Amino acid sequence: MFTFFSKKNFIVDFLEGMTDIHCHILPAIDDGSKDEEMSLEMLRMYLNLGYTGLVATPHIMKGFYENSSTSITHSLEKFRELLDKNNFQDFKVGAAAEYMLDEGFDPLTNRKDLLPISQNKVLVEMSYLQKAIYVESQLFELRKQGFEPVMAHPERYPYLTNIEEVQRFKDLGCYLQLNLLALGNHYGSHATKQAQDLLANNKYDFLATDAHHPGHLNILKKITISKKLVPHFEALANNTIENILL
Repeated sequence: MFTFFSKKNFIVDFLEGMTDIHCHILPAIDDGSKDEEMSLEMLRMYLNLGYTGLVATPHIMKGFYENSSTSITHSLEKFRELLDKNNFQDFKVGAAAEYMLDEGFDPLTNRKDLLPISQNKVLVEMSYLQKAIYVESQLFELRKQGFEPVMAHPERYPYLTNIEEVQRFKDLGCYLQLNLLALGNHYGSHATKQAQDLLANNKYDFLATDAHHPGHLNILKKITISKKLVPHFEALANNTIENILL
């Protein structure tokens, strides 16, 4: 029961100085921002939330989003011009990609044609339907080429049903990235429960929004966590701030 003395623990209180390492803000390049106007609205919301920078991570997914390092870099250049025109010069912006671990990923790894989110950290995702049989070999090859995989939103894969199954990816050398929206039941009860369990057991390494539109960023303002999760969340936020360099 709410009382005058109760205090809600809003996650936005811990985001000051943050760089978002997973978002879809580049205009009209994937299923994220539709145009420049939407991207500017998202930027204003990032500033309001206390963010000081971001790494845009458009999808690269064979047969769906045929982006490349060249097309993403070109989109970033145009986006930075947009920022300059609209007085966002102090907001740091970089670009990488969110790579689907599919048959199109192997040639990119072999050529080292990858855009890391920071240093040599490469953001990857898997199918939501089922774990592909070649994922582990792809992660091994990625590390062999000198990259460090960052597994996006492990809480969202329904076939990863417990902490032990997620831990397997840490054992394979992956960092784990929490989608903040999962803490607000945005992706359903399974993702929320998994996110809370992983957070409570300090399994995550980084956090990010995975924002595709302004509505996602607006939801963040309303998300709260339990008191027992606060120290875990604060440590995760600090680790993201300290270890992501633009």
